[in-house]
Amino acid sequence: MEMLDVKTALRSTLTQKQELVRDYQTFAEKINDPEVSKMYRHFAEAEGLHASEIKDTLDKLH
Repeated sequence: MEMLDVKTALRSTLTQKQELVRDYQTFAEKINDPEVSKMYRHFAEAEGLHASEIKDTLDKLH
């Protein structure tokens, strides 16, 4: 099994996290149930924190 390059893995994960943030924010805006909307906002925030950590790590590797 081939090992993944660290930067490639981080970039791929960063893209996935950013897409999740957008998706969760969209769901939060379009769902009428306040509790579910709040849950999606929380998910977006958590994924945003993950994305920020990944970006910081990538910046250090450059």
